[in-house]
Amino acid sequence: MVLLTGNEAVACGATDAGVEMATGYPGTPASEIIDYLATHVKDMYVEWSTNEKVAFEFAAGASYAGVRSMCVMKHLGVNVISDALTVVAYTGVDGGLLLVVTDDPQPFSSQSAIDTRYYAKLAKIPCIEPIDGQETYEMVGAGLDLSERLSLPVMLRATPRISHARFDVHTSAREKQPQKGREFKYDPKRYVMIAPHTAVNHVILNKKMEKATEEAERFPYNAIEWADDSLGIIASGISYNYAKEATHHLNIHPSILKLGMTHPLPPELIRSLAQRCDRLLVCEELEPIVEEGVRSLLGPQKVYGTLTGHIPREGELNPDVVIKALSTLEGIPLKPHSYPKVPARTPSLCAGCPHRPAYYAIKKALGGKGVVVGDRGCYNQGVYPPLSAIDVCVCMGSSIPIACGLYQSGIKPVVAVIGDSTFFHAGMPGLLNAAYNNVPITVVILDNSRTSMTGHQPNPGTGVTAMGHETVVAIPEDIVRSFWADYIRTVDPMDVGETTKTMREALEFPGLSVVICRHPCAIVEGRYRHRVGVPTAPFMVNSEKCTGCRSCVALGCPGIEFIDGTAKINGRCVGCSVCAQVCPAGAIERRGGS
Repeated sequence: MVLLTGNEAVACGATDAGVEMATGYPGTPASEIIDYLATHVKDMYVEWSTNEKVAFEFAAGASYAGVRSMCVMKHLGVNVISDALTVVAYTGVDGGLLLVVTDDPQPFSSQSAIDTRYYAKLAKIPCIEPIDGQETYEMVGAGLDLSERLSLPVMLRATPRISHARFDVHTSAREKQPQKGREFKYDPKRYVMIAPHTAVNHVILNKKMEKATEEAERFPYNAIEWADDSLGIIASGISYNYAKEATHHLNIHPSILKLGMTHPLPPELIRSLAQRCDRLLVCEELEPIVEEGVRSLLGPQKVYGTLTGHIPREGELNPDVVIKALSTLEGIPLKPHSYPKVPARTPSLCAGCPHRPAYYAIKKALGGKGVVVGDRGCYNQGVYPPLSAIDVCVCMGSSIPIACGLYQSGIKPVVAVIGDSTFFHAGMPGLLNAAYNNVPITVVILDNSRTSMTGHQPNPGTGVTAMGHETVVAIPEDIVRSFWADYIRTVDPMDVGETTKTMREALEFPGLSVVICRHPCAIVEGRYRHRVGVPTAPFMVNSEKCTGCRSCVALGCPGIEFIDGTAKINGRCVGCSVCAQVCPAGAIERRGGS
């Protein structure tokens, strides 16, 4: 028995289930799966791909060769792979193909809280959901076995309370599977998805789903826990644990159908439960996917859940929510209770983050005019006061196209901000489109050579792969130059004066202008300095010179405070010097005068 997070349980399950190739793109709460495999497993090919679409298509190609493969992403990545996912379901797979998706119901770290089970229904593939770390570990192998029996990709859906919680896991519960031989079986009518072949394979896919329904009836993680109460509960994933805790708290004993496979549903198991119970509460996070399936089988009269308002349709579930739902159905009075309020904590860019002076320079250059369109990454924390540096942020790679749309609608000036990893992921088509259509916006690429928000994973600009192998370094300037941008400049954003000057030049340029702000992530840089023994040289405020103008505080650096009318620098200072550069009174000095 070992103590593992849910994400580590996925990784260990993959190694023991004979996965030979694992791909993914960083995204909380899924990132640690590929990180763990890349650092702990030597006999598996592990890759951080350029984006989720590339990752899934790579895994599909490996599966076509008979290789057990796994592709990992957060829920938003499933939007990116939807085209390939629906078509790979038509072609079918050979080696097992497991798509591990971590949804973010609250959401804690995402711009939406979509329920990816809809994609399983859309693509007509099975979806399985573990209730704890043990099932997570075991379901990796069970999902791959199911994938090979049905010749379909299988989605394993988790949420943060599974992915990031720690569990005692028996990793010997499944005997390690030997790796299989590799072979591609030529069959153009199956693999070449032109319209005539699709029409034939559509019939085959529907027959596979009929077989998947039969599999659901005997899937070992679908089970009814019988009791004598006339109330029944249907629960899946982490919601099952909440249901168990709620029934214990209320001292009631309903029968519970635990669903380890939520698409397709097991009709006979559901009917068996319904025969013994006159009311059924469906516990699931986000959308009423199971509930709607149960209603289609039984009718709506005895089924309760999201559609009846007993279970919320937004955010995470928790035991209190389920307790309230059950107490309403059972007529059990509840004693009111309250929890202590936790002070709100506003996210911020780290002390010494190079994105902060880049935003400062953009705002100075704009002079209170125009619109700044952000993109997905840690740099979207620049939206918070006092920086208040971005006005729009939608999804990966959207900053440049949205900026073009604003400009062509008469909004000027417009600046699009995008990180290096996001630029490689989905930003290049937008930049090419801007150049092709002669849209004179300003694009700022914030290049810290890492995918920092999700844990500093490498990207094509880092020069190293997930497995630690040295590789080519993608240079944004070279890519931008190939897209015929008219104005290309590279600056170190820590030089505030030069960066501001360059931003002004870019905004005044009559064509498409691109500024690359290149400086290492503050955390990565700090770790490097610690490793080579270079001490931090922090700054201090000379209180005799400080005028209380708050120019330094406007940077929003967590290393600067304003107390009793003067600025103070606390222990978070990493010595980046940006505050000293913006102080008009020259009151910020390096400690020791060096």
